[in-house]
Amino acid sequence: MTDAEKLQKIMSDPVLWMETFVKVPNKEGLVIKFILTPQQRYLMKNKRKYNIVLKSRQLGISTVAMCYSLYLTLTKSNTTCLMMSYSMAGVKNIFDKLRAIYDYLPDCIKQRETANNRTELSFINNSRIVVATCGSKDVARGATLSFCHLSEVGLMNENLESQLIAIEQALAPGGCMILESTARGLNKFHELWQGAISEENNYYPFFFPWYRDKRMFSSEYKEFSEVWKSRNGKYLTEDELDETEQWLLEQGTTMEMLMWRRVKIKNQGEDAFMQEFPSNPTEAFLNTEGANVFDIKMIYERFLYIDKYSPVLRHSTSLPKALKPYKIYLKIWEYPKPGKKYYFGVDTSEGLGGNHDYCVIEVLDIEGFQCAEFRSNKLKPYAFTEILYELALYYNKGLLCIERASAGQTVIEKIKENYRYYNLMKYKSFDSKGKRISKWGWETSQISKPKMINDFVELFETGGICVNSKDLLNEMKLFQSVNGKLCAAAGHDDTVIAMALAIIAMLNKWHYA
Repeated sequence: MTDAEKLQKIMSDPVLWMETFVKVPNKEGLVIKFILTPQQRYLMKNKRKYNIVLKSRQLGISTVAMCYSLYLTLTKSNTTCLMMSYSMAGVKNIFDKLRAIYDYLPDCIKQRETANNRTELSFINNSRIVVATCGSKDVARGATLSFCHLSEVGLMNENLESQLIAIEQALAPGGCMILESTARGLNKFHELWQGAISEENNYYPFFFPWYRDKRMFSSEYKEFSEVWKSRNGKYLTEDELDETEQWLLEQGTTMEMLMWRRVKIKNQGEDAFMQEFPSNPTEAFLNTEGANVFDIKMIYERFLYIDKYSPVLRHSTSLPKALKPYKIYLKIWEYPKPGKKYYFGVDTSEGLGGNHDYCVIEVLDIEGFQCAEFRSNKLKPYAFTEILYELALYYNKGLLCIERASAGQTVIEKIKENYRYYNLMKYKSFDSKGKRISKWGWETSQISKPKMINDFVELFETGGICVNSKDLLNEMKLFQSVNGKLCAAAGHDDTVIAMALAIIAMLNKWHYA
């Protein structure tokens, strides 16, 4: 390969360009060659048009975004990149770092500057990097952006929604935007993150836990392990680890890192540590200050082991033909066993898609094991009824507990009249004359809802049921008592309600058919 061919290869690959030309100051103030961390490299190689990054502190996502902005503007004419912070102090910090990285570049790849005014770095090739706060009005209006990076979005409250709309409209074909932040509670960033992992918006989610990084705090790991030894007379040993630490060790964490973690937690508290240095997304958004109905720590512990011990099974060839077109919405953890009884909780919706409610089916066996879950907000009641019928037959004609509200009455009528399926729960109550009346399905009221939720809470926290669904666990962690009302603090609670209905059916221990 000739020198010209090598240069062409470098200039066409942003990662190669960064690692060839970029130098950055390290924590000791020494200027060193920039070598991407695994997290930075993974993001650069796998980014889409719209990206959202949930991370632990100081993983260098802003640094790699600055380098990428310089690559685009120095190698391409008429290119605009935008870097956005939540405060003026953040803008200054970003621009100073950006300027320092540019100054350390070899002169042979630099462009002559045409502007350098603390919020914009422009070049003779008509390319520029703009740095602004989220509160800046119309910063993206009229521009065509090749790249946009928003740093610490969890701290951006003012004008965030309108800014995102403007940036998305300004994004060039082939361009991309990256939203990144540590968790800062249940705010707009949390809403965007939940939408991304549920595939309800266009953002592609990246999560980078603290334990994946071995470089950023390497000197501090050594320092804090010595602090631990001086306080305890010896280094931490494997037989002293708790369940969480054992899990972290299995993920590749070193004993030095675990001692660092213990010292950090002693200094700042476990909740603060988990927000700044999360091991998983649930831990990041741990909200112990809210009126949470379910035990947040137990939800977090279930997340640790769910992939190892309760993986989603591959769809069997025995799956009914009518269900196969909808496999994307169906998760199975245990296939039906001959002679076994199964209990269905069904929460319905109108099937409007977008951010509207979901229709959910939860399936429990007689022992409280979550066997299956169907979850979609894109199916009309008539189509959902067919799926419910086929799934009920598949699981040995399971007992159905269908919420009567919303489209529930339509589903109840169709499954009885069109499919002649009568293995349904009946809701019993008394009228004003004291006469006992029975209605097909379940009626959730101010009286019945607290009881069904309390049954769910008790069984979950005492080990009476085994929850395998991540969607359900994510809804459980946001299910709160808000002004006396049991509901989701953010997002949806359809999966929680469906499981509570399945528990009602299971606790009855009989079938009506």
